[in-house]
Amino acid sequence: MKSKITILLSLMIVGLMFSCDNLNQNIESGDIDLVTIVDDEIVSLKSGEIGDEDVMPVTFGCNSSNFRFRMMNHRFDSDCLTVSSSGDDYPKEIIIDYGDGCEGRHGLVRTGKIIITMSDDILNEGAIHEVKYEDVTMGDRQIEMSKIKTNTGQNADGNWVIESSVEQTITYEDGSTSARNSTAASEWLSGFGTEDREDDMFMRTGSGTVVTSEGAEYTRDITTALLFDRSCLYIKSGVIELNKDGSEVIIDFGDGECDQWATVTTDGVSEIIDLSLRGRGMRGFRGKGR
Repeated sequence: MKSKITILLSLMIVGLMFSCDNLNQNIESGDIDLVTIVDDEIVSLKSGEIGDEDVMPVTFGCNSSNFRFRMMNHRFDSDCLTVSSSGDDYPKEIIIDYGDGCEGRHGLVRTGKIIITMSDDILNEGAIHEVKYEDVTMGDRQIEMSKIKTNTGQNADGNWVIESSVEQTITYEDGSTSARNSTAASEWLSGFGTEDREDDMFMRTGSGTVVTSEGAEYTRDITTALLFDRSCLYIKSGVIELNKDGSEVIIDFGDGECDQWATVTTDGVSEIIDLSLRGRGMRGFRGKGR
C-alpha cells in the first residue's frame, strides 16, 4: 500500500511540474500580449498589496492621541521606514517614508513616500482617504498610484465595506509601462479597525481597464470575489477575467488554500502558474513560500 501511495504522489508531482512548463511554452508561443497581460496583473496586485500592508496599520492607528508612540512601537514589515503625522485633528496627513531603501517581508526594497490625506477616522462611515505614491519604487519598478478610499458603511451582513477608485502606472526597467484605472469594493470579514496585519481578511470585487505601452488594451473584471488574508503572502481564492480584442484570459487563484499556485486559462487551455515567479521576470516581487 505504501508503495502505491508513493507512486501516486510521484506522478502528481511530475504532472504539476509538466503543467507549469507547458504554461510558459503555450503562452509564449502565442500572442506575446497574453504574457504581458497576465504578468502585469500579477505585478499590479502584488505592488498594491505590498503598499497596503504598511498603509492599513497607519490608517487604523491614526485615531489615537498617542499615534506617534504607537507607530514607533508598531511592528511594520521593516524597521527602516518612518511615519509622521500633521497632527491629531482631522483633516490630517500621514506620510510613510521609505527613504533611500527599505526591505520588507517580501524581500523587496522600496523607496519614496506614501502620502495619506484623511478627512476623518476610516472607522467612521463617510470617511474619505486619499493615498498617493510619491517617487515610489519597488525593486526595479517605479509605481505611480493615486487611490481614493471611502467608508460606505456596513452591509446587510454587518461587515464594513471600503470602496476605492485607483489610477496606477507601473514603469518597468526597460521603460515599458502599464496604466490602469479601476474601481473596487472590499468587504472586511475580520481585522477591520485593528493595527495587526495578520488578522486582516476581506473579499474584493471590482473592474477596470488597462493600457500597456506595447499597445495592448484590455478590460479586467473580478468575476468571483478575491479573498485576501494577510496572514498569507498570496491571494487565497477568486477569479479575474481579462479581455482583449475578444480573447479571454482567466486567472483562478484557487479554493482558499494559502499557496502560490493559480490557474490561467487561455483559449480553453488551463495551466498552473507559480505566483512567486510570474511578473516579467519580477524577482523583486518573489514571495517566500509557505
